[in-house]
Amino acid sequence: MNFNGLKSSEVEVSRTTYGSNKLPEPELKKWYHFAKEALTEPITMILIIIALFQLVLGAMGVMSLSEPVMIIVVLAIVTGIAIKTGLGVQKSAAELRAKTAVRYCDVVRDGSVQTINKDDLVVGDLVLLRTGQEIFADGFIVDGEISVNNAAINGETKECRKIPSANYKHVKTTSTTAYTDQCSLFAGTVIMSGEGKMIVTDVGVNTVNGDTLVKMQTLEPPKTALDIALDHLCDFISKWGTIAAALAFVIMTITGILNAGSLSQYFSGSILESIQKVAQNVSNALTIIVAAVPEGLPLIVKLVTKQNVSTMEKFNILAKNTGKIPELAYVNLICTDKTGTLTTGEMTSTVMINGNCQDIFNKESSLNELIDLNICMNNSAVFDSNGNITGGNSIDRAVLDMLSPEDAQKIQNKAIMKKRVPFSSENKFSAVTLNNGANDFTVYKGAPEKLIEKCKFYLDNDGIVTELTEEKRKALKSHIKGLTEKAMRCIALTISDKTDDGLPDEMNLLGIIGVVDPVRNEVPEAVKIAHKAGIQVIEITGDCMETAKAVAMEAGIYKPGDLAVTNDEFEAMSDVKVKEIIPQLRVISRCSPNTKLRLVTLAQEIGMSVAMTGDGVNDAPALKKADVGFGMQDGSDVAKEAADIVLTDNNFASVVKAVELGRTFMHNIMMFLEFQLPINISLLILSMVFPIISGGSALLAAVQILIVNIIMDSLNSLSFGGEPPKEEYMNEEPIMKGSGLFIRGAKGRIALSSIVFIALFGVITFGPVGNMFATKLSAMTARFALLCLMAVFNGFTIRTDSMNLFKGIKNNKLFVYIALGIFAMAVVLCNFVGNLVQTTPMDVKQWIVVLVTAFMVVPVDWIRKTICKKGSN
Repeated sequence: MNFNGLKSSEVEVSRTTYGSNKLPEPELKKWYHFAKEALTEPITMILIIIALFQLVLGAMGVMSLSEPVMIIVVLAIVTGIAIKTGLGVQKSAAELRAKTAVRYCDVVRDGSVQTINKDDLVVGDLVLLRTGQEIFADGFIVDGEISVNNAAINGETKECRKIPSANYKHVKTTSTTAYTDQCSLFAGTVIMSGEGKMIVTDVGVNTVNGDTLVKMQTLEPPKTALDIALDHLCDFISKWGTIAAALAFVIMTITGILNAGSLSQYFSGSILESIQKVAQNVSNALTIIVAAVPEGLPLIVKLVTKQNVSTMEKFNILAKNTGKIPELAYVNLICTDKTGTLTTGEMTSTVMINGNCQDIFNKESSLNELIDLNICMNNSAVFDSNGNITGGNSIDRAVLDMLSPEDAQKIQNKAIMKKRVPFSSENKFSAVTLNNGANDFTVYKGAPEKLIEKCKFYLDNDGIVTELTEEKRKALKSHIKGLTEKAMRCIALTISDKTDDGLPDEMNLLGIIGVVDPVRNEVPEAVKIAHKAGIQVIEITGDCMETAKAVAMEAGIYKPGDLAVTNDEFEAMSDVKVKEIIPQLRVISRCSPNTKLRLVTLAQEIGMSVAMTGDGVNDAPALKKADVGFGMQDGSDVAKEAADIVLTDNNFASVVKAVELGRTFMHNIMMFLEFQLPINISLLILSMVFPIISGGSALLAAVQILIVNIIMDSLNSLSFGGEPPKEEYMNEEPIMKGSGLFIRGAKGRIALSSIVFIALFGVITFGPVGNMFATKLSAMTARFALLCLMAVFNGFTIRTDSMNLFKGIKNNKLFVYIALGIFAMAVVLCNFVGNLVQTTPMDVKQWIVVLVTAFMVVPVDWIRKTICKKGSN
């Protein structure tokens, strides 16, 4: 078998002949698809019916054409916004899909290892297979031994063993029996254990799973909890809006009959006049339904999601599952890995001792030669064609860095590998059986407490076997403990003439290597922010307790006296006991994947919202189970697939930043609700009550309600969607699970704003102020202008908890531009458009009265904020 791989020239020929491994992109929607979606929304359909109805009546001379024309104009504006938003969100989703689809694999080409994008694989490539990787093309195994999970192609989670066969001949088949045969490998499946090499036979859409993988790209994600909650809110408001519309129609009709004196007098005019009266009442009633429903809610969710995804990418956070962004606001427990997340992940070997605790780092001896043999052959990391180290975990890369590429090549040329046992978190060691030309022997690398217990001897610097006495064993353990207390990770190296898969007794200890992985500079501050935000942090690590505590203490997670347990201690506890200690728990050392999953499950059972980080194959269940799972860019493909969010910098600080952005998301949604719902509620109530009080007059013309509710709705979804993260968000406690859509007193604030709106409508309509607007048309104009300006001032009070309404406004200039635009729009519509929107020009004195009345929203909110601050103190 040729293990030199394809030549560069052969790669291009193969790609031309058999195609690329890149899957075709899903077809994107055109602008007219979004226009169709916008125009077929239930509320939009109602508006179209109203416009058509009024156009017919206008053509018959029963009513003016100005109102249906303006409704059509409003619909055109809203449709334009929907098209622009839809295209923008689609583009953002396509970019996100492209970024999350990037995967890399190692191949042998031109006789050397190369790391390439999976899309660049071609038929005939020799691919290196390692634990945790996804298989990206169909083929067959030619070297090594692996176990794969075929769930992606046949739904079976049982692992399937794959080994080479000298008699295997590849024949393309659609038979499902090939899934579980000895040699065949398929795109989309996952390597659960082992290492090996495969030859690619089919790529891209030609793979067995190719068609399914293409379809998966276009699947719509299920609705999130937030989407469902907002849908329920809209359904609730729509139901009551429909009831209010029916009541309003009855009230307006009865009021008209009473004012006319009798039913016969009410319909005493011509047929067209009678139709006009009924049509006007129907239009007003239908408009109430439109006024009641906050149509901007779906738009604001899309805009805020798009904004957050874009912002997150700037902070090295790739939100694969955008539906989990709002879940971040609920997180009150972060379970974090140590290596590469709290620490830099760039390990460096700094200490090496023999069994007698003597320093042998960078020394030349017979013992060092055996150690070099161990770290070179018993390693998942390799030197690529450029002499750079690739593959493996951080420990593998750190110890291999002790050798030069030339030294490693010499060792590989001399030793013959017979068998390999890859590292696993359960075994905590890896092993390789070698032949030196005369005998078979096995070298081991793993956790000191696991390997030292099996050692009866050690090799001195000259390679002479010496008894590892109890006294020397104690001294060695004490030395290792001292290293681990300095946050150093220790790895034991042993050798045996046995060739069993397990750990044999009476091994010979070669030495102990200590590697340093410093805590990231930004982590202590991130932990401090998390604690201030009411978030508990637990360090979960495979390291020993001393190293775990040392790192946790430096990071600010642990302090003397806090609770830290080993994996064994945790497993020995009952579920009741674990639930009891979780609030005090800070560190779990030597943690197993099962412990991670159990911790997440039990924490969720006591009402906690859990974020979990992970990078290994066996972390996948815990990542899936967590409320938000964070995978690492440098982690296994399995972990990244299971995760909701991938950290491209593998940094704990990015987890805390993600929580901040999740809180920002929820705040922006709530700000929009607090802005929009008082408008909807006040219009809903007054549209029913005002006709009774005024003798049948409408509160606002139908077209005015549409302008306020739809155009302002859409514009302000843009302004609130652009609100950046605020420092005060991380001074709050997390949102509690089950607290519902309205949080932190939002219902009270919405109710207060609705009452203030209704009261100010009363001020502008009745009494001395109302007398300034003598005609029905001028009074309606004043009410329309008042609603526009109240909404603007209310927006300023909502966006900050400070008395200073302009606090942080420079970070969201769009908010100011939209507020000024709405103010200008109100002036233009009232003073210059006139009959088209059923308004009449107001003089300067009237505008000042409307402006001052609308501004009353601000002092009322100042009083509320003052009372709330005193109450919190």
